[in-house]
Amino acid sequence: MSDLFDEEGRVDRTEVGRRVKSGIAVVIALAVLVGGGWFAATKGYGYYMDWRQSSDYIGTGVADVQVTIPSGASLTDMGLILVKAGVVRSTKAFQSAAAAEPKSTSIQAGTYKMKTHLPAAAAVARLIDPAQYKVVKRVVIREGLRISAMVPVLAKGTGLTEDQINAALKDPSKLGLPDYANNNPEGFMFPDSYEVPDKPDALTALKAMVAEYNSLAASEDLVARAAALGYTPLQVLTVASIIEAEVNRPQDRPMVARAIYNRLQGKTETGKPMKLQLDSTVVYANGGSGSLTTTPQQRAIDSPYNTYKVDGLPPGPIDSPGKSAIEAALNPADGTWIYWVVVNPMTGETKFASTLADHQKNVAEFQAWCAANAGKC
Repeated sequence: MSDLFDEEGRVDRTEVGRRVKSGIAVVIALAVLVGGGWFAATKGYGYYMDWRQSSDYIGTGVADVQVTIPSGASLTDMGLILVKAGVVRSTKAFQSAAAAEPKSTSIQAGTYKMKTHLPAAAAVARLIDPAQYKVVKRVVIREGLRISAMVPVLAKGTGLTEDQINAALKDPSKLGLPDYANNNPEGFMFPDSYEVPDKPDALTALKAMVAEYNSLAASEDLVARAAALGYTPLQVLTVASIIEAEVNRPQDRPMVARAIYNRLQGKTETGKPMKLQLDSTVVYANGGSGSLTTTPQQRAIDSPYNTYKVDGLPPGPIDSPGKSAIEAALNPADGTWIYWVVVNPMTGETKFASTLADHQKNVAEFQAWCAANAGKC
């Protein structure tokens, strides 16, 4: 018989209690043993990781952080900056990693996306990959802006004041303009996205925009292609600026270019050159922007840009045309059009005509759209 029962066959409560207490003691002992081992193992792993990372971190980093490398910083300077930001463990580790990477000699100044507790080699890898990790502040100049409208955009995007930019514009000879610009920067400040340095300078910013135009003009062979069309490069750029102001759809631009050249060359119903009669140039002459139509008073202004009064092209661009408009001016479509009108300003739909009668039908369509969309013309 089990010793859990007495001689009479009844449960021995005393023996049961003793055995329960013993079992609990064993469980507690095991828990202490296992727990102590886990605690010891955890502490040991921590000491091991500390030892492994005594001179350099391991892993993939912890928290996102941005670090700025100033212009002219040496590798030692960079290491100190990264250590202070908690990115790398030591300058020695960073210098060793940089020495093993040939591209580290061309690290650019700027702000970079980093992580705290990065291995030094990973930090170097980010610094030599500015396309992915460099934080770049940019200012975007859209197509079709005249300089007076461009200045506040530049000021807001760079942190410069409008006075600083206007002061730099007062001496166009310092901007790097081509000879045919006649020292007038209008139209030569190329619209694009530009990187803003940590310490922007107005003259440097303007020169960069002119340099971008010069680069595009060279790649498009603008001077030679303009001559092949029978025009000066300034005249072609002026045509491009008109195209930029007149239409938005890419497919319409070469057609507008052809219509302008047809008017200038006398390929008209009368066989004689005709005035351009463009509201876009009148708006420019009156110092405005963005209007689709002009008033009789505006069209009466005495200005070389008033193409209702003067023959031929205005003396220069009326805005800053983009690449598409310049390419259209250099490569006009084939056609007999001399008129065009945007019949739906919302979609940009433009209709072309070779006769005044057809043009008047298109104008009537435009007027009907304006009547149905009050305040949008």
